[in-house]
Order: sequence, then structure tokens, then C-alpha cells
Amino acid sequence: MDAAVGRFDVFTPYGSLHLVTVLICFAAITALVILGRRLSDAGEKRLRLVLGAFAFAEWSVYNVAWNWSGIDIVAGLPLHICDVGGLIAPLALLSQKRWLRATLYFWAFALTTQAFIQPTLAQGPASLLFWCFWTAHTIIFGYAVYDIAVLGFRPDWSDFRRAAGFTLGYVGLVFAVNVVLGSNYAYVGNPADTSLIPPFVALLGPWPARVAVMAGLAGLGFLLVLLPWRLRGKSAPEAEAEAA
Repeated sequence: MDAAVGRFDVFTPYGSLHLVTVLICFAAITALVILGRRLSDAGEKRLRLVLGAFAFAEWSVYNVAWNWSGIDIVAGLPLHICDVGGLIAPLALLSQKRWLRATLYFWAFALTTQAFIQPTLAQGPASLLFWCFWTAHTIIFGYAVYDIAVLGFRPDWSDFRRAAGFTLGYVGLVFAVNVVLGSNYAYVGNPADTSLIPPFVALLGPWPARVAVMAGLAGLGFLLVLLPWRLRGKSAPEAEAEAA
């Protein structure tokens, strides 16, 4: 009995639980897209309102659960990419602001996908944090997929510039916060507690040089997820782009 409970208390990457969880997340995204495409315009707009409310509620629950024993300013502030992305995702669907949609697309496909491949998660299904982690990342990635498959978003070079500009501003701000707090938000810090540095980040070399490496890899990721749309040679017609 104790062993069974233990298996649900701890999450180990690349095991059967990891695979099943990712498949369930992708199945939920697929079902959401199918539903959105089948609804009338009015029904789809109502669905987006529900999705927005759900995302904001989940974001609140996640942050409360993470800081249930008290706010830890070194690791508990909502400053990671998944935290900021968790707000950008519903705002992008609800407002249809071009810079929000652009940022959501590039963050989701170039960055958030890594959470499904290399999850920085220790808690198993017995913990609320397990469910919050996977729900949060499914929201970011799923809403980006929804924006493409249902709402017809098609990224172009102007969107690349919008997302890159916002990301550089975000990283600059978080880098400064990390220096002051000794934290590792967005993994661009140099915390005294090395457990805050994921192994795949540590492999990129010493701080602060690894921040430049990470920025280069993120830029390359942005280019790679833009490439399929550029190879098509055109973007679908959309409403006039709004200034960033």
C-alpha cells in the first residue's frame, strides 16, 4: 500500500506516467479544436469566454497552491515563462491583439513544448501541483493551437519581431529581478541553490554566458517554428495587424 502511494507522490520523467499524461493533454487539445471548429460564430465566442475564465482560474489556483505555505520570493513569484504565458494565452484569445497572439504562438511552440519533453516536475498525481503543472502548460500550448486551427492565426515576420521584442523585454526584466533576489526565474539567473537550475540549463555552461546561449537557442526556436509558414509562401488574410 505504501509503495503504491509513493508511486503517486513522485513524478519521474520519461516513464509511463509521463507518456500517458502527455497523450491525455494532446487529446484534450484535439477535442477543444474539434469543438471550436464545429460551433457557430456566436457559440465559438462563448467558448472563448469560458476558456478565458478557466485559464485565469487555473492560473490563480496554481499560484496559490505553489505558495500555500507562504510566498517564497526566490521561487514562488509568478515570473516564469509558464506563469506569464498562462496570462498571455487567455488574453490572446479574448482580445485578439496581434502582439499577444504572436507572443503566444512563438512561446507555445518554441518554448512551452519543452515542458512536455523535459518537465521540471517532482510531484506526482497525489499532489495538486501535478495537475496544475500539466493543465497550465496544456492551456498555453492548446490555446496557441486553437488560435491557428480555429481562429486562423498565421504568423509572419512582423509577428516574429513582435514576439522577439516582447521576449527580450521580459528576459531583461527577469534577469534584473534574478540578480537582486538570487533567483532563477526563466532560468536566466545564478541562484545559490543549484537545485533551481534544471540539468538541461546547467549543460549550457556557466552563468552569465549561458544566458546568451539560451537567447540564441530561443531565437533559433522562433525561426524554426516560423519556417513552415514562410515555406508556404503566404499567410492567410487577417484583420489589420495592431501595433505592438
